Amino acid sequence: MAVEQNRNQRTYFNHPLVDESLQCLPAALTHRTAEEFRSYVIEHVPQNSLMGRRRIAGYLLQRFSRNGQLNLPLAAAIARFGDSRISREILLFELLQVYPVLAEIATHWLAELPETGGSRDSLKEFLAARIPGRSTEKVAKDALTTLTQCGKVSRLKVGWYTAVWSRPPIEAFLYVLAALYPKPAVVPVAVFAGQPILRALLWPPSCIEELLSEAEHAGHISKISQLDQYHQFTVTCSGRERMERLFPSVLRAAEQGTLFNLRPELET
Repeated sequence: MAVEQNRNQRTYFNHPLVDESLQCLPAALTHRTAEEFRSYVIEHVPQNSLMGRRRIAGYLLQRFSRNGQLNLPLAAAIARFGDSRISREILLFELLQVYPVLAEIATHWLAELPETGGSRDSLKEFLAARIPGRSTEKVAKDALTTLTQCGKVSRLKVGWYTAVWSRPPIEAFLYVLAALYPKPAVVPVAVFAGQPILRALLWPPSCIEELLSEAEHAGHISKISQLDQYHQFTVTCSGRERMERLFPSVLRAAEQGTLFNLRPELET
């Protein structure tokens, strides 16, 4: 069953559930087991059908839990920032981690569009070789809906879309930085700026150095060094500590010091 689920996540994406995620995920801070969270979602999403509410709960657990452990940093971010651009930026980052096909769409189709944009048909052609046997229409529709709701796509006319490159809020940047580097590290700026996940998020490369400077000022980076060909930044505290700085009030409310048990590594 787990192997089949992982295969589906690699080759398929459907049901955006952006609004439902923003509505329900903060409850993971107080409904800490999968079954408690499932019951909460079933009771609180507005859909009339019980079967539909159960299906939504299943999708959210599939996306935002691993081995029965809910994604509490994401829950804390949404609890802290509500339904905002910050939360949607962070939610998209997590979705891109879970669904490689969505990351491929963002990185290799959306980010490659010319300023004039591209058609839904071109996305379906892009997907045809990547998800054989799957519905390219369904994946294209739901991926575009997700990316639009997260502020990454603008529809100029029916079936025609452009990419929205924009500087992220500093809070979203700090969250991603903590997630990507959960352990102390010395990171070349060029390596960081060239990560596919930043391209998938449509963060302009020109804003990265300014964001790193703001991260240093906020205490999330200990120093930025530039000498001859070396341009790098140093992270000396753990990702957990940096997450706790972002959400101090949420952490106190949760009354549990192990709230931010970050994954040791994330593929990029």
